[in-house]
Amino acid sequence: MRSSWRRLLSGVIAGVGLTGSLEAQATRELQVQALGAFASAEFIGGGLGVALRTRGRARVGVTLNAGDLDGSLAGRAEAVASYHLNPYAVRGITPYAGGGVAVAATEVETFEYVVILVGVETTPGRRNGWFAEVGIGGGVRVSAGFRVRWRSRSRR
Repeated sequence: MRSSWRRLLSGVIAGVGLTGSLEAQATRELQVQALGAFASAEFIGGGLGVALRTRGRARVGVTLNAGDLDGSLAGRAEAVASYHLNPYAVRGITPYAGGGVAVAATEVETFEYVVILVGVETTPGRRNGWFAEVGIGGGVRVSAGFRVRWRSRSRR
């Protein structure tokens, strides 16, 4: 039990370390989401995430989810980098693609996955908007949620 949660925590810390090293960010995000991964072992849950967007088209984020993995209480952490086609759109829907890693853990087992996804988000150039994703990562991975964005002050 303890080693599963230690592995999950280690994965999250590694992801946070990756996002924390990107100092010259233009936008920061907080998101709330629902996530499902459907395969032989199904995960259904929800959680929170943080992300940093560069001044270009890149986004690096970490999410923590709690939920059910085949009838057991579980946690799932993800670290995903994505490329956004129109990150400054103030109207409409814009697509993106991304990839990363995920770790899901129960008291008994730990699972590691590679995540590949495509998604759409509304109004990425505004302070908030909805998103939806589909891909693979522990089975067919589906996620949807809401993002709040704010610009960071540049450090010089």
